[in-house]
Amino acid sequence: MAGQQSHTFRTILLLVAINLLSFPVYAKYSGGTGEPNDPYQIAAAADLIALGEDPNDYGKHFIMTADIDLDPNLPGGRVFGDALIAPDDSRGVGGHSGASFRGVFDGGGHTIANLHIMGKYGYDAGLFGKLEGLVQDVNFTDVVVSGSPCGAIAGLNHRGMILRCRVTGQISGAEDVGGLVGSHWDASVVDCQADVKVTGNENVGGMIGGGPGGTLIHCEVQAEVNGETNVGGLVGEGFEGQILECRAAGTAIGDRNVGGLVGSSNKILIWMSSADCDVTAKQTAGGLVGSAHWLPGPLISDCYARGSVTGSVVGGLAGEAQHDQFMNCYAACKIIPLEIEGKKLLVGGLFGNVWIPNWVPMTVACFWDAELSGVTNGAGSDSRVFGTSLTTQQMRDKAVFEDAGWDFDYTWTIRKGQYPTLQWEGQN
Repeated sequence: MAGQQSHTFRTILLLVAINLLSFPVYAKYSGGTGEPNDPYQIAAAADLIALGEDPNDYGKHFIMTADIDLDPNLPGGRVFGDALIAPDDSRGVGGHSGASFRGVFDGGGHTIANLHIMGKYGYDAGLFGKLEGLVQDVNFTDVVVSGSPCGAIAGLNHRGMILRCRVTGQISGAEDVGGLVGSHWDASVVDCQADVKVTGNENVGGMIGGGPGGTLIHCEVQAEVNGETNVGGLVGEGFEGQILECRAAGTAIGDRNVGGLVGSSNKILIWMSSADCDVTAKQTAGGLVGSAHWLPGPLISDCYARGSVTGSVVGGLAGEAQHDQFMNCYAACKIIPLEIEGKKLLVGGLFGNVWIPNWVPMTVACFWDAELSGVTNGAGSDSRVFGTSLTTQQMRDKAVFEDAGWDFDYTWTIRKGQYPTLQWEGQN
């Protein structure tokens, strides 16, 4: 009898063991294994926090399976003092100490709402402190993020990619402050949108604050951007890279190097992009770029600026330009000179101040609306001819631009009685 009971007990233990082994056990997150074909599932705030606490998972694959509300007023909610994922371990604007997120974070079209971060100066603040991987298809709504550098998605985007993401909210800080990314370093932002209010001191932009630069493709911003130096509707400051098929609308306000699209541009190719902003600066202001300078200068082609530009060194396309070449561009901006005691007033339909040798062709087939701007000279600091002044009626005449060689088959379009626009803009 005792032997039979012992056998029965061993059988029960074996069945329990088999059941335990066959039952899927997930130590963290809401499911998945972190592999490309079975990503970890992110369905709650606890999952995001758990990810941030385990650098060993920073190279894995993740997918959101539900919307997440991080409202500090909800039970268990809080204002975070640092990036949730891949936080910065040491102080220093422009650098990052600690692990970076190198994996894939797929939002699956879901939303992260009410992310609140009150970061410290010198520590990268955002959902990700340092991003080297891929973040895609995430909607960020009503974010409130502060820090230096800081952005809703990443404080530092270093060779990472942000794809098809949307951001609304408020971002503030001192240096390298952007709607999506604080510091952009050899990285890419593609097909993203932002509707934000961004406030800072230096390198402040509606999408990107500053950094060595990178690539932006097909991105759109509606923003109120306020700062002091290097303030732009899309990018505050960029040293090199490409901006392709991007546009900014709203306001850009600062002291100097303030532009509707880019505050300060060095070796940046800007192509088929536009700004429709009210730009205001005490000093250098441009409808498209506040200050564009480098040697040799980059190409800015098939772009336009509209809205208004106020400053003491002010131009419809650029406040200051050095060795840049502008091709097939136009400005239709109301220009408002700002008299500042002790400062020389430089106002031009295209450029405020230019530094360029006589043999360099700075403009090719470029125009400005002299009737709207009230300015008859192309550059404020130079008597040479830069671009062509037109009346408002001429600016709305397709034949004028066709005669100058503009491409209306694939690049530009124009509706009767309106200014030219870019064809890709009508596809959105």
